[in-house]
Amino acid sequence: MSIDVYATAGAIEKDLRNHACVIVDVLRASSVITTAIEHGCKSVIPVAEVEDAAMMARQLGGERVLLCGERQGLLIPGFNLSNSPLEYTQEAVSGRVLVMSTTNGTRAILRTGSCKAMFMGSFLNAKAVAEAALSQSDSIAIVCAGTGGRYSLDDILCSGAIISRIIDMTGKQALCDLSRTALALYDSYSEDLFTSLQGSQHFERLRSLGFEEDIRYCLQEDVMQAVPVCVNGVIRKLDRGA
Repeated sequence: MSIDVYATAGAIEKDLRNHACVIVDVLRASSVITTAIEHGCKSVIPVAEVEDAAMMARQLGGERVLLCGERQGLLIPGFNLSNSPLEYTQEAVSGRVLVMSTTNGTRAILRTGSCKAMFMGSFLNAKAVAEAALSQSDSIAIVCAGTGGRYSLDDILCSGAIISRIIDMTGKQALCDLSRTALALYDSYSEDLFTSLQGSQHFERLRSLGFEEDIRYCLQEDVMQAVPVCVNGVIRKLDRGA
């Protein structure tokens, strides 16, 4: 069994068609999607650009469709919800279709390409998504969204958390160098993730915008069982009985 970590989707250098892929954008898209699925949204449709989102919403039509996302961390004008997981309450999203575009996360989903199964991972569902990935393949790829096409420490730490759960369930695994680094960082920093991330670029950007509560929310570990799975460009809740 092997576990590879990619710092960004642009760093993927091999065919992942036989891999179970986990997309990680801790701050905040994958945490938002996990929260939305946990709270009963019907589906999430990731798109790259703001214009694509608006067009998709028009095509789907109906009041059950919500436009969601951000640019540079902030609500897109005319959209219903931003990229704050605190907005994705059961009351707000239950039964809704969410069309989502974010600066990093949805683009990473779309750029990852074909794989055996694609899940959204976060600290919130680290154990659950580890179990789901293991159920699909003995080759796992964790793809980090990064920030502006660059390595992001929050995503690497979450990758380490997911790897830690996989190892707890299966024993020692074949890890690439970045997987080993992610695991070592998580083992070193897991007692206080918030403090460990202070000074990192994306963390400080969000904190400067007033999103410290979002950050603390996203750093909660294993508080959700929902596993978002992307099939044919649409994200829904994984049927754990399947």
